[in-house]
Amino acid sequence: MNGLLNLYKPSGMSSARAVSKIKRILGEKTVGHMGTLDPMAEGVLIVGVGKATRLFDRLCGKKKTYIAKFTFGYETDTLDAFGEIAERTKDIPSVDAVIGAMRSLIGESEQMPPIYSAKHVQGKRAYALARSGESPELKPSRITIYDAQLVCQPKIDETVFKITCSAGTYIRSICRDVARMCGSLATLTYLQRSASGNFDVADSISFEELESKKEHALVSAETVLDLPRYDVPSELFDDLDHGRKIACSLEHDSLIYGNGIFFGVGKAENGVLKIKTYLRD
Repeated sequence: MNGLLNLYKPSGMSSARAVSKIKRILGEKTVGHMGTLDPMAEGVLIVGVGKATRLFDRLCGKKKTYIAKFTFGYETDTLDAFGEIAERTKDIPSVDAVIGAMRSLIGESEQMPPIYSAKHVQGKRAYALARSGESPELKPSRITIYDAQLVCQPKIDETVFKITCSAGTYIRSICRDVARMCGSLATLTYLQRSASGNFDVADSISFEELESKKEHALVSAETVLDLPRYDVPSELFDDLDHGRKIACSLEHDSLIYGNGIFFGVGKAENGVLKIKTYLRD
């Protein structure tokens, strides 16, 4: 079994637990997600199955798009609805002030991750240290917010944004920073990842659908990798199939095919074709 799964992870489930459930449903041991999604969040979770797990480095760093609700008036210790209220305020900013603060964050910046995060601190997860009563010393990360648009204002103390950002961006931290820039406090009370790279929420499937479709729910890696195609000459197929050296001048990573069969991602190294990520079924 080999391919990628566009799973709609429900809120209240960790990414690790989602992977475990997929293993059980598919009866496959080699399964891994391509970038964690917070337990509170729902939406697109890309999961690799079989050899497709080797694509972690290629897929984990793609752009992400989120629908996020900021609720003003309080801040929790985790910065989301699953945490305990740490502080309250009666200062509720205007929607114009919130939009202005949000728009000012567009571009590259240094972001301080939440203390309840999966960041490693001295060999341990930051959230594990926080739960044990310690204050993990986190360092800011370089992130990029590509766009942020107001979707709606359900209530006077709520704003919903559509945010497109780089991998590694914490929407909880954006919520915190926007509120503080407005002289207020806020907590992330809803989060949906609506896109991750080429994977869109419209094409995602639930666990119920996965139970029904099983391996037929998987998408071939070759259909989602934005790379040029290179076909090895047919007379060299036997060399490709048996891993023998093939003279090649490919300068950039490409999808390697032989007689119409997809072998993986490769390019030339020292004038010889090198399959860097072998994905053949």
